[in-house]
Amino acid sequence: MKTTLKFLYVALALVFASCSSLRVSSDIADNADLKKYNFYTVADTEEGFLPNVNPTQKMQLQTAIEQEARSLSVVQTNSGVTGPDILINYFVVIDAKQDFDTYTNYYGRRRWQYQITEVEIREYTEGTLIVDFIDSKTKEVVWHGSTSGVISSNSIKLEEKINEAVKAIFNQYKKDQIL
Repeated sequence: MKTTLKFLYVALALVFASCSSLRVSSDIADNADLKKYNFYTVADTEEGFLPNVNPTQKMQLQTAIEQEARSLSVVQTNSGVTGPDILINYFVVIDAKQDFDTYTNYYGRRRWQYQITEVEIREYTEGTLIVDFIDSKTKEVVWHGSTSGVISSNSIKLEEKINEAVKAIFNQYKKDQIL
C-alpha cells in the first residue's frame, strides 16, 4: 500500500511538472561568447512600439526586464566610455486563438439510431514575449529567446504571468550562457 501511494505521488508530481503553461525557446548566434558580457541594459522603445499592450502592462514588463537585467550585470553602472555590453530589446505579440472539441453521442435501439454531434469552442488569448540580446558594439543579435502562454484577463494574474515569462526567458539565457 505504501509503495502504491509513493508511486501515485511521483506520478502526480511528474504530471504537474510537465503541465508548464509557458514554452521557452532560445537561439545563440554562431560566433557569440555569452560569457564575455558584463553589463546589460534595456534598449529604449519608441512610443507605439508595443501596439497591443496597454501602458500598465508595458510598465510591468519593462520593470520585470530591468530587474532581471540588473541581476545579470556583473558591473552595476557602466555609463563611462564603454557603455553597456548588451542592449536588451523586447517585443510582444498577442493572438486571439480558438480551441475546438467535438463530441459525438450515439443513441439507438434495434430499429432506430440517433446521433448528436456537439462542437465546443473555447476562445483564449495567447501572448508571445520575444527578447533579443544585442551586442552594443557590433549591433548584432547574439541571443534570441521567446516564450508563449495563455494570457489571463485578471490584471493580478497577468502581472504574475509577465514576471514568470520574463524570469523563464532570463533563466534560459543563464543556462545558455553556461554552455
